[in-house]
Amino acid sequence: MTHTDSLRAAAPVYKDELLNEMLERRISVADDEHLHAAVRWKTEDHLLEQVLLFLRAHCDSLEREHDHAHRRADHAPCVNDPECTRTTARCARTAARLRQLLIQELAWAREDVMEAEQLLQTLRSVHVAKRVERYRRHPRSTPELDEAAALLRDQADSAARVAALLAEDRDQLHALAFEEERAQVFLASPASTNLSRIRAMSPRQFERLISDLVARDGLDVRQRHGGPHDGGVDVVATTPGGDKLAIQCKHTTKDTPVGIAAVRELNGIAGPVHHADIAILITNSTFSKPASKFAQQQDIILLSWSALVRWATWGESLLDILELDEAAVLAA
Repeated sequence: MTHTDSLRAAAPVYKDELLNEMLERRISVADDEHLHAAVRWKTEDHLLEQVLLFLRAHCDSLEREHDHAHRRADHAPCVNDPECTRTTARCARTAARLRQLLIQELAWAREDVMEAEQLLQTLRSVHVAKRVERYRRHPRSTPELDEAAALLRDQADSAARVAALLAEDRDQLHALAFEEERAQVFLASPASTNLSRIRAMSPRQFERLISDLVARDGLDVRQRHGGPHDGGVDVVATTPGGDKLAIQCKHTTKDTPVGIAAVRELNGIAGPVHHADIAILITNSTFSKPASKFAQQQDIILLSWSALVRWATWGESLLDILELDEAAVLAA
């Protein structure tokens, strides 16, 4: 049996004689190269389908991780909520960062899927009559498969990057869980002072609270409250690193923001009179926009009630608050 006879024997038989004749004519001109081209084209088609499945699965996985990070970031506690600790706020920021990185990975993955779909469409569009000539020109490779292999390597690289991001996110969440546990222990202790108690204090009691908190955090307190000879500030202390702090306290029983006059007053005293390296104005209320703008221009740190809650209620160190969230403090 010749090769053509074997092809004819394996061919289907249709009820329509015209179809049978057309099939016979095509088979009669087929040779080994045609058979090889058909098998190779079908195999390559299958390989490209598999690559596309891998890319789509990766894309689906990224979408799930992105949606999870988005829900975590979207449920971020309000920084003006007294129940919001530094830990809960950082958890939300961690999720927002992860979400942003996943958005980029997802955009790249979607582009790869679209490119793979186009490659598969291109491969399938090659007419059967042109396959033999095409494989003569590319006996050892097919351009669409070479490009698909590059996409598969991109997918592997992306998967490795995302795995590292998710591992880092898990480690950060574990660390934050321990921090939150410590914060909750401090909250339940007598050392914690809530905002309601602070608002019920007198100005002198407020000054003593601030000096006690400064001392709690390991600073050397030189002046604990204001008075006739306070030089215009209420608390003076020195950090372990040798920086001198001049702190002015503004206690109020109302929600009226502290205005720019108090910031200007501190600006004219902290450096010229006390030779302070750091000037801090703290209140159990908020600051007006002009006050915040002037303080930022003069490098004066403003601590509003939200920072005070973190410090007095949740037990965060003053040095941590100043170092980690100075920009947020100035904008408070």
